[in-house]
Amino acid sequence: MYQNILVAYDGSEGAVKALNSALIIAESLSSHIVALWVGGYRAYYHETVAEIDEENKSIEAFSSRLKKDLRIRSKCEGIDIEYAHLQGNPAKLIVEYAGKNKVDLIVMGCKGHSGLWGNDLGHVTDKVSENAKCNVLIVRK
Repeated sequence: MYQNILVAYDGSEGAVKALNSALIIAESLSSHIVALWVGGYRAYYHETVAEIDEENKSIEAFSSRLKKDLRIRSKCEGIDIEYAHLQGNPAKLIVEYAGKNKVDLIVMGCKGHSGLWGNDLGHVTDKVSENAKCNVLIVRK
């Protein structure tokens, strides 16, 4: 049923809960998991080249931390977790990634780092659930 599971993963509390749920499903169905972080989206213009370099280093460091945490979790659980990182609009790229990679199920927390948007669902979660072609499991706190 759900052979390819995509977890929207940004390291937040909601994302960790989503990963926990995805691992339970993957274990019971022998599914493949991809944890996708869409981060480093620059919605503003930098003033200097040094600011761009600093931002790129910060993005790379955060991505490396996520990848390392997922590698440790993968070993503990005995389930392979593939990691992917994209830059751009999170909701759009999650939906596009799911479509291009034959994802059966997207699992995501109801709120991630962008808790300023929406009262019930996070902005990204809301948009993904509206636009995804596959099922979306929203894990609440």
